[in-house]
Amino acid sequence: MKKLLLLTIMMMLGMVSYAQQLRVPELGPMKAGKADIITEQPEGELRTYVRSGGATRASMYFENKRRQDGMVSNVVFAPDGKTVYFQNIVSHAANGTWVKGTIEGNQILVPYGQLVNWWDVDSKGETNYGLQLAQVTVNGSHDNYSYTTEGNAVYTMKGDSLVLEGTHGNPEDNMFIGLGLMYSNAFEGEWSYYLDYETVYTRIQEELVTPPEGLETVKYGMTYGIYGHFVNVGFDGNDVYVQGMAETNFPEAWVKGTITSDNKIFFPAQFVGPRSVYYYYLFGTQIKYENEYYGGTYSHIWDNGKGATFEYDPETRTFWTEEGFVFNNSRDSLLEYERYAKARLAPYVERAVKPADPKITQIDDRFWAFGYSMSTVAISVPCMDDDGNFIDPKKLWYSLYVDDDDPYLLYQDEYEGLPYDGVDEIPYLFSNGRTIFPKSYGLYIFQNGFDRMGIKSIYYGGDDRIETDIFYTKPMSVGIGKVEAGENNAGAVYDLSGRRVAEPRKGLYIKNGKKYNVK
Repeated sequence: MKKLLLLTIMMMLGMVSYAQQLRVPELGPMKAGKADIITEQPEGELRTYVRSGGATRASMYFENKRRQDGMVSNVVFAPDGKTVYFQNIVSHAANGTWVKGTIEGNQILVPYGQLVNWWDVDSKGETNYGLQLAQVTVNGSHDNYSYTTEGNAVYTMKGDSLVLEGTHGNPEDNMFIGLGLMYSNAFEGEWSYYLDYETVYTRIQEELVTPPEGLETVKYGMTYGIYGHFVNVGFDGNDVYVQGMAETNFPEAWVKGTITSDNKIFFPAQFVGPRSVYYYYLFGTQIKYENEYYGGTYSHIWDNGKGATFEYDPETRTFWTEEGFVFNNSRDSLLEYERYAKARLAPYVERAVKPADPKITQIDDRFWAFGYSMSTVAISVPCMDDDGNFIDPKKLWYSLYVDDDDPYLLYQDEYEGLPYDGVDEIPYLFSNGRTIFPKSYGLYIFQNGFDRMGIKSIYYGGDDRIETDIFYTKPMSVGIGKVEAGENNAGAVYDLSGRRVAEPRKGLYIKNGKKYNVK
């Protein structure tokens, strides 16, 4: 269960003073701007490469130990046989633009000084500046650097690989020479903190799984923990095709498995598609259950690049696994983007059923955010019925109760995105990204000092409305607003949800009313 909301807010508050020392560029897809910035894919042969090497960047603060490993870059070789175009040439500054190079012998020369981004005006009102390619040298500190926009970045073509020459880095000593991005015009001479070094491009030619033409599919429900979503499943002899296993990032992607002689379905490690600057693959993982006291989570363990094995019931065509699988952006280590544990896939039948019992897993009775004193509530609303079968998440709702048996009402002036005032049933899938978070995560309550809070689930399946009982919980942890220095808690350590921690691990905590960072 994610302990939402508080960590993000505290990290933002803790970093803002440091982030103000850095001019961090706002990067996004370039659709317009200066005429000499290439925003459309040039004509020619498109080749895709996976990158390796080191990098630096600054999102909110300077980071010197970033990697390019697993990131993807597109390169176009023009019809003239001499011109080459690189997209997102500086790895962590991906904004979709291209720069131009020229082939000389077995090398590609990419002139420094080319613009990759331009602001007529940014969100802070600063005007007329850009980001341009440069060779950047860093000498021991992010604010001790030199650069040049004269000359070329040089890539040597070695078989199907491209190797960036003349760069190196030592993150321990903050010593780098690399391909970086410098500000131009209004902020000429300032470094953006983006830099790549020891870059190697290795060409990859991956094929997506494509189901056979005319494959008949059945709507399945896939459950994992208390969550679930729809997938499409088709059988072609012993081949099994599943679409939508990666609900968030690859809902259209197919994966392929094979029914084995011992009634199992084996999904080998396989390519599922590109997303942004990464390629992703399906891999099986081992899992370890932990944090049971706080609702339970699964830790995924890399299984040497193996596939995923499911048990299979040929009579019901249901299949399940006691282990896990991930959609991963590396072939060599665990760098997952989506993870699933103990998944079960079964044909979906719409029916009127009682939803499984929900619960409130955590209440922080006092917290200050958005200019209000409020409470944070973490919830568990299973997307399944009493028997553990998948139910349609679009027909699942929940209501909250504060102290009494009347539903807590949500109003538009406090909760953005509501269709009307006085909402007393919240759609399971609804989120406004600010005060209500999707699925079984939680929300803010604009109230403090209550004695208990309740929750119930409502399911509108099979043209019926069936609800659970109300399940009440008392506030079970001290909110951050109550963690103060003095009294009997002097020296005590609390996590960012207000729970007292006996043996804090690496991370950010509260001690004596102040932030406390365990390294």
